[in-house]
This record gives sequence, C-alpha cells and structure tokens, in this order.
Amino acid sequence: MQFEIQAHAFLPHILFSAGYLAIALLARKRRDALGFILISIFCITLGFRDITGMSRDADPVTYALLLSYPGDISALIPGADYFVFTLLHSMTGTLFNLAGCFLVLHLLYIPALYLLYTVLKAFKGVFFLLVGWLIFVNSGLLLLANFFRQGLSVLLFLSLLSVLCIHPDKRKRIFAFALPLLHAGAAAFIPGMLVCRRRHYFLLAGVSFIALCAMVHFAPSLFPSGSDYFSRDSDEGLHQSQLLIKILTIYAMLGLGYLLKVRAAPTPDGARNLQKGAVGMLLPTAALLFTYDAPSIGLRYLYYSYGLAFLYVSSAIVFRRSEALFTFSAVAICLFGIVTWTYPTVAVLLIW
Repeated sequence: MQFEIQAHAFLPHILFSAGYLAIALLARKRRDALGFILISIFCITLGFRDITGMSRDADPVTYALLLSYPGDISALIPGADYFVFTLLHSMTGTLFNLAGCFLVLHLLYIPALYLLYTVLKAFKGVFFLLVGWLIFVNSGLLLLANFFRQGLSVLLFLSLLSVLCIHPDKRKRIFAFALPLLHAGAAAFIPGMLVCRRRHYFLLAGVSFIALCAMVHFAPSLFPSGSDYFSRDSDEGLHQSQLLIKILTIYAMLGLGYLLKVRAAPTPDGARNLQKGAVGMLLPTAALLFTYDAPSIGLRYLYYSYGLAFLYVSSAIVFRRSEALFTFSAVAICLFGIVTWTYPTVAVLLIW
C-alpha cells in the first residue's frame, strides 16, 4: 500500500506533536498530569471528526448510528456482541443525534484513561510514554480512533493488571471476568490475571494462553458458528504477514526492555512486579501462530500485547533514570506519528 498525505490531518498532528514535545521538554515534574490532559483533548478532538466523511464500517460510526437511529434497530443488529446497544438505544435514540452519540462514545475513553493514570502516576513518566503510544503509534491510535469496545477493554485491562501487580488483592481479580463484556478477546488474558503474583506465574500464564490459542485453532470443528473467521478472503496473505511481523515485533520490544533493565537504577518493588506481570503475558505471544489460518483473530489479540509491550518498555525507560533517554524516546514516538497519521488505514479515520 502506498502512503497518502491527508492535508486535513496534518495540522492536528503538528499541534498534538508540539503539545507532546513541549510537555516532554518543559514540564518534567508534571508530565503525567499534563499527558492526561493532552490525551483527553485528543479524545474530544476525535469525537468532533467529520462523521459523514468516514466509512460506515468504522466501529464508532456503526455504534453511533445504532445508538442514534430514530426507529427500531433490531433488524440492524449484526450479532450478539451488539446486544448492549439494544438496551441503550431506548435512551440514546431520543437524547442524541448521530454526531452527539459519536462524541459521547469518545468521551467514555476519558474515565478509562484517568483510571490508568491514577494507577501508574506513582511511576513518573510511564503514563506519559503510554500517551505517546496512544496518539502516535498505529496500534494505540486505532484503539482510540476506531476500535471503540476493544480500546476501552485494553485500557481497563492495563489498569487492572497494573493494580493486581502493584497492589495484589484477591477480591479485585473478579473484575477480570468483566473485560470480555467489552471485547471477547480479553478472555485470553483472564487466566494470567487470576494467577498474577502467584508461584509459577510465568508457567501458568503461558500454558493457559497457549491452550486458549490452540482452542481457537480448532474452532471450526468445535464451534461451527464461528467458522466465518476461518473463511479465506483476498487479504488473508497480507494479514498473515502482518501477524508474523507483529509477533516478532513484540519479542523485539521484550528484548529492548530487557537490555534497558540491565543497567537500570534500583527499581521499586511495585514497578518490578508490574514488569514481571507484563512479561509473563507477553512471553507466550508466539502461540498466536495457532490463529495463522484466521489471522484476523490473532491481530485483534495483538492490540492487548502491544499495550503490554509499551507498558513494559516505558517502565524500563523510566527506571533507567536517564533524562536524555526519556527525551529521545518521547521524540522518537512523536516522530513515528508522521508515518502513522499518513498510513492509509489510519489516515481515512482522521477526517475533520
């Protein structure tokens, strides 16, 4: 695919890049708080996109259309995953128009981001680097600009895992079962969250994830109703290549995080447990090769993996205690946004 320049996306990218770099360079003590404000403004900005110029296949457009539709939506519901929209429609259909629903959906990201901010703010700089991931890297940007339910699920998943790693509480583990209500892919990580901070965590988390991926591999024979995921399409070869490349990228990020930790400053117990929690769920990522015949499934799982990987690397960067390295990382993430915002599958979503 060729790159394309979206003139209407160029100015917003410049503005958010300038804001991000200004915080990184000039507000060292308040980076996380100002980063939260910046990402909140970004979500609001996404909510004011020109919805009429976007494809109806974009998730937030579909959801806003269903929630604001003035008539009966029972015939428009594509599957069981959309049952919650049937429940909400009786209220939203009378309160909001299409643009209003679209904006409200994006405002829902802000409480989820605030939860992640409150969990990570003790480790100054980690949340700020994650903000850069969400704005400038395609795996993060797509969660906010397109994959609404999965975006919320990933943010809550990172928050809950962080809480379980930093402040272990058996009662909080029960919230892991709520994540698949937002996005079914989160079910793959529930066993890992349930055994977090326990003996043999790496083994138990790895075996459970591998077993679940193996079940997906045999899904056509076990669950005939889900066999559509395994039907061949014209983009299957491209998706398979993306799956392989992205799995390798996850392990490259694991290696980078490990190298950064080699000469790191003393790391607090909470941060060290957080890093172990992320690594335990990332090590079995190669099990997603079981989904090679249904790469769209594996690619969905990888959004959670990228969130974990950036959390791990961000933590490793912060506890290197090198201001030069931190600044370089923030600038590199920001510059990567030039590629992300002009990539065809992303550029078509950034229409104002």
